[in-house]
Amino acid sequence: MKRVGVVLLFLIFLVPSLGISQEVKRLSLNDCIQIALKNNTSIVAARSDAKIATANLKSSWGNFLPKVDAYTSWRRRSEEWKTIRFDELVSSKESYYYQIELSQPIFTGFANLASLKINRAESDKSRYILDWTKQTIILDVKFKYYNVLKQKQLLKVAEDALKMSQEELKRIEEMEKIGAASRSEVYQQKVKVGQDKLALVKARNSLINAKTELNHTLGIDVTTEIELVPESAEMVFEPLKVDFKAAVREALKNRLDFKAALNSLQSAKANVSLQRSAYFPTVALFGSYNWWDVQFPESKRDIDEFDSYTFGISLSMNLFNGFKTHNNIQSAKATVTSAEANLEQAKRQITLQVKTAILNIDEALKNLEVTEENLMFAEEDYRLASERYRIGAGTILEQLTALNALNKARVDRIRAIYDYKYAVTALELAMGKLTW
Repeated sequence: MKRVGVVLLFLIFLVPSLGISQEVKRLSLNDCIQIALKNNTSIVAARSDAKIATANLKSSWGNFLPKVDAYTSWRRRSEEWKTIRFDELVSSKESYYYQIELSQPIFTGFANLASLKINRAESDKSRYILDWTKQTIILDVKFKYYNVLKQKQLLKVAEDALKMSQEELKRIEEMEKIGAASRSEVYQQKVKVGQDKLALVKARNSLINAKTELNHTLGIDVTTEIELVPESAEMVFEPLKVDFKAAVREALKNRLDFKAALNSLQSAKANVSLQRSAYFPTVALFGSYNWWDVQFPESKRDIDEFDSYTFGISLSMNLFNGFKTHNNIQSAKATVTSAEANLEQAKRQITLQVKTAILNIDEALKNLEVTEENLMFAEEDYRLASERYRIGAGTILEQLTALNALNKARVDRIRAIYDYKYAVTALELAMGKLTW
């Protein structure tokens, strides 16, 4: 009885755990995007960079504000010191001191303004990079999501092809028994069944790999079982009506990576001004208030008697620093040249991506039209070849050839549909319209 109780207790805990391990996640495209945006490490890093840039921007505003410092101390000596206090000579081993200082920059050679421009540009740049990173991840998720759906449909084609081959093999074997088919025809059909089995194994493995890649992109365990919620079966394939030049202008207006490149150029130009500020004098107001006594103050009189204050205006100017300022300016100018080149390269890259995406959509639409016709012709050809073979007017080779063409037409049709989806998604990213 004890053993039975232990077994029952084991099963109670085992069955739920098995249910959890076999749980399949059903995910829509939006689910996949949200999971990826939450888990992707590139977004975490970009978000941290954006926070740092925002903090630096706030810090640069502080350069325009006054600086206030306070200092206090208490000291005790081994020997007494003597000092005049209220016209009396007193001695003490202790002393007390505090001081408050204030400085307000008036002119810094425009360094504060240049620093503000740099940090503002870097803050905007970091936000653009964060959002652009999200868009590229969405593109990757959509591609991987579509690939899983595509491989699932290709698997269905492979399963149907094997089922058709097996049914045809049974029919030919029955025909052989009554002398209506030869042994050679049976073997030819068996070869076809074997080929379809190999194709099915390959299709299953492709689906598993597609799911694994999607899991990796989502940032979840690659062994997690997922089941995708397919999109609507209704698809409208419309001819693309996009003016290339207008598309490029819109892309340059929307693309966040291009805006980030613009910010890099702005930051580089502001840095030139920052380095030039070293040639200008700096002017500041300053003031301080301090108090010192050998006794801790007990009344306002104690403070008033021993306190003092100073204020004034200061001017400082660097006369020679070993050509460091000159070299810094030349380095900053070189950075501007590099940023201009990067901006031009970004513009060219965007133009290329828009053109490529438009061409790919045009090609995909033509492929859709051709594959639709090919599928219709292949279905009719297989029907006729099968009918001719059944009545003895055709050969099994003709039927197998027609069946292979039919399976290929089905595969080509599926690939064309998803090539169109890929191309449309790529154009959305190229024009900066990929949202979430």
